Amino acid sequence: MAEQRRLTISNPAIGGSGWLTLATMEADAAISAGYYATIHQCRGLAQAGGPMCMDVMIREEETVGGTSHYVDYINGYDLSEAWRGIAAVKGPEAFKNAFPRGLTVVTDHYVEIPILVTASLKGPRYLTREEFIKKFEELIGKGYDIRVVAYDFRRHEFPTIVKGPFSFGVMTADIHLRKDDRILSVARDAAIQGLLANVPLKKGGKDEERLNFNRLVFERGYEARERAGYSENEKIVYV
Repeated sequence: MAEQRRLTISNPAIGGSGWLTLATMEADAAISAGYYATIHQCRGLAQAGGPMCMDVMIREEETVGGTSHYVDYINGYDLSEAWRGIAAVKGPEAFKNAFPRGLTVVTDHYVEIPILVTASLKGPRYLTREEFIKKFEELIGKGYDIRVVAYDFRRHEFPTIVKGPFSFGVMTADIHLRKDDRILSVARDAAIQGLLANVPLKKGGKDEERLNFNRLVFERGYEARERAGYSENEKIVYV
């Protein structure tokens, strides 16, 4: 019996309504593609700039009630949040149980400085991005089925508020490039429909300039990932 195709995306982030909007974009993109989608929200300390997480489950058949997630993609705000998505999983067996189909981490290649940097007067208060990448490399070296796609959002000089559409473009392109029959793939046009349906607009109706800008940001993310190419042997990709 063939394995059921599906896609589950976990979106850990530093709090803000923008990442809640991103989860809705992902779900609506799946619906536009003809699939079913469910969002599980954990808002955490969003209003204080703290951690939060939204999981989006995409299926070919409707899901009712609690369902095991089996996360395929972690779409992280930055390296620290991407790492938080797997840090609680201890040991190879626990990892296989949590991510039986392997895990792809899509993340901005930087570290958001935590609010409580004054909590300790001695020693390092947070890891550098080089240290986080090394932690991922160590797990990969131990045989963990992990891929990391790290993009440099600041290089594009977009405002932070549109990081969600950019990362969504990177992730959509990555799914298309890998051509994994186990993973549900949302067409580029359907992804854009889901994106545009959730772009916050000004009062008084459509704002074509804002819609077009968000579409541009998504496509920049998609094209950046596409240019980097795909290889099964490449476990850490820099976009």
